Order: sequence, then C-alpha cells, then structure tokens
Amino acid sequence: MAHNLAQTKNGQYMTAWAGDTPWHRLGQQADGLMTATEALIAANLDWLVEKRPLYNQTENGPEVVPDTYGVFRKEDDDGTINWIPLNRGTAVGRVWKPFQNIESMDFLDELCQTQEAKIEVCGALGKGEKVWVLAKLPESIIINGVDKIDKYILIVNSHDGSGSLKIFLTPIRVVCANTLAMAMKGRTGGYNIRHTGKLHDRLEAAREALQLVNTDFIEWGEQAQSLLEVKMNENDMESYFIDSLGLTFNDKGDLTTRSSNMLSTVKGLLGNEKNSLNGMSGTAWAAYNAVTEAIDHNFTRLANGEVSKKRMESALFGTYNRTKQKAWVKAMELTQ
Repeated sequence: MAHNLAQTKNGQYMTAWAGDTPWHRLGQQADGLMTATEALIAANLDWLVEKRPLYNQTENGPEVVPDTYGVFRKEDDDGTINWIPLNRGTAVGRVWKPFQNIESMDFLDELCQTQEAKIEVCGALGKGEKVWVLAKLPESIIINGVDKIDKYILIVNSHDGSGSLKIFLTPIRVVCANTLAMAMKGRTGGYNIRHTGKLHDRLEAAREALQLVNTDFIEWGEQAQSLLEVKMNENDMESYFIDSLGLTFNDKGDLTTRSSNMLSTVKGLLGNEKNSLNGMSGTAWAAYNAVTEAIDHNFTRLANGEVSKKRMESALFGTYNRTKQKAWVKAMELTQ
C-alpha cells in the first residue's frame, strides 16, 4: 500500500472521516462529527491489542525469552483467531502496557466530561501499529478579525512499542482547510502519555496535558496575530519561501527545476483571496499561510492531479508537517 493506510482482511480501509477535512477521502464517511464509539466502529478499529511472550527456537524446543514481548492485533476471522504482529523488529518489555483503541478515543469523552460528538478523522497506518484521532475542540481563534482558525487535537497511539501516546495541537485554517504548524517552545513533540502504569494514571496525565492545550492555543493565536505586523516585500517573501521549504540550487547558482516550480506555486498563492483577507497581503502571516496552503493542497498532488495519500499523511505526520513547523519558526524569527 503506497498510502500506508491499514486495511481489514476484506480490504476495507481502517479510517473514517466527517466534514470537509484536508485528508485522503478514503474509508467510511460519517454524516457528522463522531463520538468515540461511532468512530471506532466506522473506521473498523474495534479490535484489541495484546502483549504476548516471545520464544526462542532451540534444539530442545521453544523457550520463552524473559521480559520480552511482541504486540499483536487480534483478528477474528469467522471464529478463527489470527494474531497480526504490530511490532516487527521491536520488542516491548515487562512494564509496557497496550493503550487500546477504545481507550485512546474514549478518553476524549472522559477528559472533556461530555459525550458530545467531536471526532472528525480517525484511522490506522500500516497493519494497525499506529492509530490516530483528530478531534475538534470547542471555540475558535480569530486572526485579524476575520481569519477563523478551528482548534483540534491530534492523538497518535503507537501499538508497536516505538513511542508514547502523543497529543498534538493542530490548528486548521477554515477558509482553506490548511493544517497549520504549532511549534510551541519546548513542546514541539506534543504531550506524551507513556504506555506504563494503570489506566487511571494515564488518564490523569492526559487530563493534565489537556488543561494546557487552551493556554497553548491562546499563546499561538497571539503569535499568529503578531505576524500581521511584519511587512514583507517580494524579495523578503522569496527568501522566506526558499529557507522554509529548503529549496536547492544547481552548480550555476540557479534553483533546480523542482525547487523553481515549488517556489512559483507558493508565490502564486500569495495573491488569492484566502491570503488577502482584511489587509493581510504583504505580511508574514500571508507568507506563512501560502506555504501551508501549498503543502496541503498543491504539493500533495501527483503529476496527474490526483491526491497522493502518502503525501497527505506526510502533511499531518511526517516530513511535510516538519516543513510547516520550520516555516512557522522562520516566520516567528521575523517578529524579533
């Protein structure tokens, strides 16, 4: 699967989405925002994860490897139980505990103390080793009096032992559905909930993290507002785009063909209505949004115009997302 989206044994994608989100459009579409239970069923994520002992094959038969475990997804195939390995090449230890899909989704209700629908996208990557939930939070941020930014949290749960459950803050610009970067000082990797201890303790850690979310969003909104005060001419914009996107030059000192095309794409977005709201033209806020719009809506497309599922994943989880974080940091440097 080039797009790396997990599938069931029947070929259904383990993902569900609702609304107009900057995503791949694969999977099951819901009528509206989903509750945890609705999301779990719609996305085919109603399976369990178990930690099981690993064995070493010896001359005398299999011997258990002490304190070393594999993580498996339990798949019921018409009464026959199959165990799908999720942590190939990586073992977990005695203290590691699985964070079930229902827990990683349902704790949103627990944390927010409400059963209201809030999940917009959820799904799994690979064979199910990574499960994500994109949930919308109440209220929004208004930049420049008209530019509405909705507040989301992105929860990524790793079943392969590669990391903690992570909570990322993800602003989404309503006017063009851009996923914006939120590289907060000291917390660029999000909030971490370890796969150890009791579920109650993990919920307490998640509750503490969520209490900081609104504070972080307010701080981010103030920083975004400050970008409107930074005026940039054409040369300033071009230098910013080259640095933020990491564009490259050939031996003659000219941009490579690919870099030149990328630069032209971003510059072309500066003049559209979305980046000209209420006098934001010619500011660092417009420049930054041109980069994020290019990544989410242009660079994620293939030469034939089709959306690349792998590139969309990158825009939210991978290299493209890190590029957006870099663009945010570069923009904030202009305010100093």
